[in-house]
Amino acid sequence: MARYADSAQRRELDDIIIVDPVTMLEDVGPDSRPSASRSGAPVLSAATLLATPGGDPDAVALAMQLLGEAAPLAVTADGMSFTVPGWELGSQSADSMDADGLAVWVSVDILLLENGRYVVREHRASEGTDGMIASDSNGSIIESGADVRAFCTEYTPDPLRAASRVAALDNAMRRWPPLRTPSGRARKTPLVIPFLID
Repeated sequence: MARYADSAQRRELDDIIIVDPVTMLEDVGPDSRPSASRSGAPVLSAATLLATPGGDPDAVALAMQLLGEAAPLAVTADGMSFTVPGWELGSQSADSMDADGLAVWVSVDILLLENGRYVVREHRASEGTDGMIASDSNGSIIESGADVRAFCTEYTPDPLRAASRVAALDNAMRRWPPLRTPSGRARKTPLVIPFLID
């Protein structure tokens, strides 16, 4: 009996994957074996993307020059909420009525994080027939300014969300030069500005 219990316990432990708490990647220790169910390159979680360097490191130096010190930003991604340092580059919100005459609100913010990645943060709220408000927030973590432009201009079946994304992109492009370049990257050398921007 004890032999069967020990075998069952070992089988249960085979399905446990130990991860590094900083990178959220599988910990490759001396006794660890690769999981049979995993193949190919690991998919990075939102926690990993928000906590590790990536994206455009030159953008951070430019942001500090143009926008000052980073501030704490709230981001929801993959169903989890995070507070990460960064800058808000642009935002826009829109409201409308749906087919039943109920109010719908959408807001979109474009953020640059202190690790060089971008986030397009979206919040949608809608009024229900019972008078209650349903809301949903999500952040898409993006590697470059060119990818931000592509994300904000790609087709989405929700016209209110599409309009808010494009308007937020337009707002961000006015104050953030990398979004205006084809590569979406910041220059390696800092901008020389002969006057103070406020």
